[in-house]
Amino acid sequence: MSYDNFNGLSELEIIRLINRKKSRYAAMTLTDLEELVLDKELFRQVRKIVLDNLNGFTRSLFAVVGVDVEGIKDE
Repeated sequence: MSYDNFNGLSELEIIRLINRKKSRYAAMTLTDLEELVLDKELFRQVRKIVLDNLNGFTRSLFAVVGVDVEGIKDE
């Protein structure tokens, strides 16, 4: 089920809003983790896990609101 308009927002506006929020939370989380995980290699591994899971969660959000982001390039 896809919405052309979701609470007054177009699909593109929804994508931008969710990606903006995702970027902010990812930055905050990774900054906090970097202070806690002093081993660089371990931090690299943890960073990848966090970002992979955050991206998976974001894709789930898009699916819930009916936005298909496959094939759309980041701006």
